[in-house]
Amino acid sequence: MFNSIDPERTSLAGLLLLTTALFGCGGDVSRPGAEVAAHEAQTTAPATVVDSVFPVEEEIRRFQEAYPGEVTELAGGESSRDALVSRFIESLEAADTVDLTRLSMTPREFGYLYYPTSRYTEPPYRLSPALVWYQNQNVTGRGFTRLLRRYGGQEVNYLSYECPEEAEVEGQNRLWHNCRVVHLFEGDTVSIQLFGSIWERGGHYKFVGYANDF
Repeated sequence: MFNSIDPERTSLAGLLLLTTALFGCGGDVSRPGAEVAAHEAQTTAPATVVDSVFPVEEEIRRFQEAYPGEVTELAGGESSRDALVSRFIESLEAADTVDLTRLSMTPREFGYLYYPTSRYTEPPYRLSPALVWYQNQNVTGRGFTRLLRRYGGQEVNYLSYECPEEAEVEGQNRLWHNCRVVHLFEGDTVSIQLFGSIWERGGHYKFVGYANDF
């Protein structure tokens, strides 16, 4: 079902389409709430059964076949966590959806670099790459839309960011979860999750997606 899709354009086009729909409708733009979206591709409970009759190696092969063009390193991100977050803030204030999309994981990066050493290849979290990617895009799509509704094109009054947990190591990947941005909002100092996990591989940094507090 994926063979006719250009993977690099698909993610970008999807997010831009969401943005177009966003600015064509109203919505609640009040103070960020306390509800936290589940971080990328993680179900509410560990999977108890394999979701496919195929072994994980075959699932990976099929996903990579659907998104051909092997990648060996991350592209479009930054060379440090600090630089990644700073660029994110600048692009958000400029409502630069193209650059925000460049900062997040692509299907090829997921299929070749992220999934093969992730928790989702082994019990009790075992899920097929197609399902994990779908869940990630679902969370990211909602988060991206709500993020732009609240902050797009506006001054964020950014102060700092914090990643309270040690990096999770999966193969060559390091992942910081639950990072939060500290900024001023209506005179108050607010700490809020505005993006998903930060992913480092080979000295290059990107976002796994745009899960956030909205």
